[in-house]
Amino acid sequence: MADPAAEAVTSDSGLLDWLTGGSTTSSIALLLCVLFGAYAAYIITNEPERDGTHAPQHEEDDEEPPRDFTAKQLREFDGKDEDTPLYVAVKGDVFDVSEARSFYGPGGGYALFAGRDASKCLATMSLEEVDLDQPIDGLNHGEREHLDEWHFKFKELKGYPIVGRLAQPPSTKVISRAELLERGTGTCAPSPGRCCAEHLIGVRGNVYDVGYGGVGFYGAGCSYHLFCGKDASRALAKMSFKPEDVDRGWPDLGDLDEKEVKILDDWEKLFARKYPVVARLREADE
Repeated sequence: MADPAAEAVTSDSGLLDWLTGGSTTSSIALLLCVLFGAYAAYIITNEPERDGTHAPQHEEDDEEPPRDFTAKQLREFDGKDEDTPLYVAVKGDVFDVSEARSFYGPGGGYALFAGRDASKCLATMSLEEVDLDQPIDGLNHGEREHLDEWHFKFKELKGYPIVGRLAQPPSTKVISRAELLERGTGTCAPSPGRCCAEHLIGVRGNVYDVGYGGVGFYGAGCSYHLFCGKDASRALAKMSFKPEDVDRGWPDLGDLDEKEVKILDDWEKLFARKYPVVARLREADE
């Protein structure tokens, strides 16, 4: 009977060439490389078929549009329990692998990939946690080709849904209110590598990009969209949609009462937990 591990290795075209670099090596070194590659390839190629066991409970519901993830946000989707989706990022695309929970979930052969960017691990055939969430610009040609193969497997062969992009937020800088309004309403084209345009909201001078997962609440046509492009501190504190509150934000908050300050504190904690800070609002425009 054929060895399934050996078959898994030889089914990956060029795997042995990639392992040996096309040169003659000692039989012992080659054997070790082949065995390690066979182990990793065997795990991947013997995933359980997607039988829908862990499919969403409400399949009739509309699918959510793709969204952007920070690395921190992605960590929340680690499949730690049956109600938590299981996402893995490969080459910037975030795949929902929940239907292969026995493989990527707790106790699975590739559980360390759950909620992480597995690109470098797949490119280099590494099962080491140190290689998770690492940049891939330093990969050699062979490793890049290998990563492309795995991306193809995730997207085309396994058919895992792409739920968004893993995108690094820009470095924090100081911006004016005019720039906040110009950039922050979701009408600009998405930055390279992102699904969504910036949706910027100021809270006590910190500018959050709610385009990272909050478009369903703050996007065009949603109730809270009027906060985008503004510092919404006063409106949030007063739970108000009135123009005089929406248009008059930080730092002009001295007249808030104790209850309103507490409400604003809670909103600020929520924004800080859910969304990345991408800028700081200039206190007084020149």
